[in-house]
Amino acid sequence: MKNSITILILFSFSTAGLAQQKETCRDVVYLINGSVFRGKIIEYQHDGELIMESWSGGQLRLAALNVKKITQKCHDEKHVPWHKRAYTFRESGWYHATRAEAIWGQQGIGYGLQHSSGLQFNRLLGVGIGAGIENLTPKTNDISTYPVFVEARGYLSPKYISPFYAFGFGWAFAGKENDFFNGLDQDWSGGWMSQWQVGYRLGNNLTLHGGLRLQRKTRNWQGWRGEQRVDKIRQRRFEFGLGILF
Repeated sequence: MKNSITILILFSFSTAGLAQQKETCRDVVYLINGSVFRGKIIEYQHDGELIMESWSGGQLRLAALNVKKITQKCHDEKHVPWHKRAYTFRESGWYHATRAEAIWGQQGIGYGLQHSSGLQFNRLLGVGIGAGIENLTPKTNDISTYPVFVEARGYLSPKYISPFYAFGFGWAFAGKENDFFNGLDQDWSGGWMSQWQVGYRLGNNLTLHGGLRLQRKTRNWQGWRGEQRVDKIRQRRFEFGLGILF
C-alpha cells in the first residue's frame, strides 16, 4: 500500500504539465487497489510490466498483474477553441458545394441557391461545374434565371478555419414567369454571368462568403403603341451566402 502511494505521488508530480498537453487522447490505467494513472502507454506485457509516460516525459512502471482495466479518453473537439482544432480537411478529391445566398441591389434584395461539384487537385485549386436558381430583384418585374457555370475554388491556409475563393463564369437561362407585365408583352432572354466569391471555410463542411455577381439579360417588349423595344440589361449585385461543403 505504501509503495502504491509513493508511486502515485511521484507520478502526480510528473504529470503536472497535463494542462499543456499536446495530444488529444490519453490512456487511463485502473489498478486493482483502486489507484488510477493517466498518460500514454509505451509498452504492455500481460505477464510482465506496463510502462506509461506522462505528458511531461516521466515514466512509470507497473506490474501487469496489478492492472484491473485500461481505457482511453479523448478531449471533445466541441470544447476546443476553433483556432486550435485539428486540421483534417481533405485537400484533394471530388467535392460538392451547396450554398444559399442573399443578393443586394439598389432595387431590393434577391435570393439564390446553387450547387457545384468538381475535382480538387490540391488545397489551392479545384475545378468544377455548377447550376442554380436565382432572382436578383423579385419585387420588380425581374425574372428568375437559371445559371450554369464552371468554377475554380481553393483554400488558402492549412488550418481548421481557412480563407477561400470561388470564381464562376457561365450562362444564365431566363425564366418565363413575366412574359406579360402591366399590360405589355415582353420576352426575356438570358445572358452571360460571372460571380466572384471570397470567404471562410469553417471546419470541414461549412462556408461563409461574400461576393459580387454580374448578370446580362435582354428584354424584348411591345410598347403601348405597338412599337417594339429592346432593353439590354447588365445587373451588378453584392451577395452574402452560407454553404455546406462535402
